[in-house]
Amino acid sequence: MNRFRVPVVTGVLLAGLVAAAAEGPFAGPLGLPSRFSEAAAHMSMRVVPSHAQVPPGQTFHVALELTIADGWAYYAPQPGGTAEFSPLGASITAVGRDLKAGAALWPPSKPHQTNLGDKTVTTNVYSGRIVAYVPITVPGGIAAGARRLTFAAAGQICSEDGAKCLNLRLEDTTEVIVGAAPVPNSAWDSAISSGLADAKPAGALEGRTREFAPPGAPGPQLTVGGGLGLAILAGLILNIMPCVLPVIPLRIVSLAELARQSRRRLLGLGSAFAAGIMLFFVALAAVNAVLRLAATRAFDWGRHFQLPSFRIGMALLMVALAANLLGAFTVLVPRRLAGLEAQQRRGGYLGSLGMGLMMAILATPCSFAILVLALAWAQVQPLWLGSLAIVLMGAGMAAPHAMLAAAPGLLSRLPRPGRWMELLRQSMGFALLLVAVWLISTLSSDAHVARVIGYAVVLAFCLWAWGSWVGYDASLAAKVAVRGLAVALAVAAGMWLLRPARPVATAFEPFDEGRIASARAAGRTVLVDFTAAWCLSCKIVDLQVYDDPAVAAGLKARGVLAMRGDVTTADLPANRMLYEELKGAPPLTVIFPSAGATIRLEGKFSKARLFEALDTAAGASGSGPPR
Repeated sequence: MNRFRVPVVTGVLLAGLVAAAAEGPFAGPLGLPSRFSEAAAHMSMRVVPSHAQVPPGQTFHVALELTIADGWAYYAPQPGGTAEFSPLGASITAVGRDLKAGAALWPPSKPHQTNLGDKTVTTNVYSGRIVAYVPITVPGGIAAGARRLTFAAAGQICSEDGAKCLNLRLEDTTEVIVGAAPVPNSAWDSAISSGLADAKPAGALEGRTREFAPPGAPGPQLTVGGGLGLAILAGLILNIMPCVLPVIPLRIVSLAELARQSRRRLLGLGSAFAAGIMLFFVALAAVNAVLRLAATRAFDWGRHFQLPSFRIGMALLMVALAANLLGAFTVLVPRRLAGLEAQQRRGGYLGSLGMGLMMAILATPCSFAILVLALAWAQVQPLWLGSLAIVLMGAGMAAPHAMLAAAPGLLSRLPRPGRWMELLRQSMGFALLLVAVWLISTLSSDAHVARVIGYAVVLAFCLWAWGSWVGYDASLAAKVAVRGLAVALAVAAGMWLLRPARPVATAFEPFDEGRIASARAAGRTVLVDFTAAWCLSCKIVDLQVYDDPAVAAGLKARGVLAMRGDVTTADLPANRMLYEELKGAPPLTVIFPSAGATIRLEGKFSKARLFEALDTAAGASGSGPPR
């Protein structure tokens, strides 16, 4: 039922989950999923305009009569829900040449209870027959003649027992005449007109939608499985921190002494030690749950990124955590708590459990930045997902300890502790500084200034690597290798970052909803690329797809009108269509054929997939692909 993404931010540190993100696991295939057809078997739509002819300057209504099959429920625009159960709200879109559609008006919904096993959730639904209304205004001064209107109802329907849920999209068209005098439509009967007085905009209905991180949360996107895999990887990385790796052999030897040469007992003590590490992360997951429940809902990551103050705050947090990794300050464990560690070296399984717990706690001076980022990331995810990722992070840290207890001979193969661990930790600090620069860059349209600041961080890293990675007593070969790599990185980054930014190869027009309608009415296919300055995945789509001259030429050859819907801030025109009508978030490319259903390309996609979708749109319009 839920749709969510897990954000992954570029950088060595963040690639280990510290900002992992997932492609919505329940998002349908690109284009119109086959499940839409299945859903249409349980709900139908009939479009009825109030007038057959309307003069310029007047407003009329179009009724969407929705009939829902027995045993099924259609979720209202404000469906309500919880962190574990968040249905997709209903929506209506209208497209008509030269005509202006207002906000859809919905009838009152009714409460519906869904049994989730351990608790019951109340949501707002429709059942049976309902009628929604869309006010349509005919602008003054337009030419007389027929105007076609296309309506789409989208959302989610579920069986009343909650056992099966399907995403839904229904489309229908009608026609009105723009003429000298109003002519009522005989099909607009009393059963339809009686409901108009009680219909309200979606925002005035009862209930509220619980918001989760939207599909286009900033950053490259992974599946949920991939994001959770990165959580385990992040836990493994914690074992090579300067506070952890040097003491791993000592802990295993201590366990072996307690086992007194019994392999079975050593395995049991090792498992208890690993469980102690896990216990720390379970406690951290509990903290996450308390914070989430106190906030009553998950943050809407994409909407929050539209606020400059939020991006500034995130940038400053990255700077603070980078300072921690670079050694500017250290978060210390209280002396009294640290003194308990020695007491845990004695005893049996309980002592080993306590030793593992103390090791995880005493590692926090080195892992503070990673743990804070993981906890902050978990706050913008569904409760179960964020908590599970934190626990799996603990599993990643605990796994090597259990493995070494089972096979102590592997201790000889561990990398030797050394200065390289501190250098790795500080390198992660530079990666976080780059993330901070990127966040700051989204505050201005001058991309070149941000690229120069980013190069300044890269140059500082190269100079730091030149002076810190090798000492005066290092061999000539080591100096040449390390310093040559630093110079090569500085030169390559300069050639990439210092050159002035140029527009992508594809020529986009600014977003204009009226222009979309008029182009479709004229028989053209329209492509809208919804993007934002803070969306890293959008940059990847630009680089891999829209910056290709072949794509630009293909769009031109097909006569496609390409538009760019910028949603960097909440006051831009494209926001209403993206967030309210399409229920999406960047990166999202939507193809509007001149007739037929729209096609959605969510997240990253290939050039071949784009051309396939364009040819499908051309076929739906009846023109077919060009030869």
